[in-house]
Amino acid sequence: MTKLKICGIRTLEEVAMLNDIKPSFAGFVFATSKRQITLEEAKVLRQHLDKEIQTVGVFVDAEIEFIATLVNEKIIDCIQLHGNEDDRYLSTLKAQVTAPILKAIRVSSIEDTAKKPDADMILYDTYHKKLKGGTGETFNWDLLKKKTGNYFLAGGLTSENIQEAIQQLRPYAVDISSGVEKDGYKDKTKLIELVKKIQEVNL
Repeated sequence: MTKLKICGIRTLEEVAMLNDIKPSFAGFVFATSKRQITLEEAKVLRQHLDKEIQTVGVFVDAEIEFIATLVNEKIIDCIQLHGNEDDRYLSTLKAQVTAPILKAIRVSSIEDTAKKPDADMILYDTYHKKLKGGTGETFNWDLLKKKTGNYFLAGGLTSENIQEAIQQLRPYAVDISSGVEKDGYKDKTKLIELVKKIQEVNL
């Protein structure tokens, strides 16, 4: 049964939407992005978010101490890394936190899918020369067809293609941000439609 992560949460209105549809994960972006929020903003959002929804902090080459603070203050439950974090970085981070670590791999070839970072789980996203994530574009899912094990699937997912993605790959979770937005913010109608489509294919 594929789980749902809605990423880029930044307002209390969006939190209220998530409390209604109850995805498994909510993503807070701390990397430079139009969806970036501060520690203090994340703290307020976490306080209003349903406790059953796990929060995921999204980072790009962040200071480990900053990530540890967010984990220790129980603002985030999971860590998602989208930068050039190598195994040495991951080892240092693991020594300071117990939260599970999700490492993003941007896919442009079959070689990318063979990478095995020292993380608890992998997130496969679309490769872009300038962007670390949030491209709003899909990649060639055929590159993952022989992939086994649990992973998150991201990159250009919407209610129009979500059923095809789940049927083809059966990922542990799908990660969606711009695919459920209108004018740059989460849209409740799009969220409800997406959840409906996922429930149908998960039956």
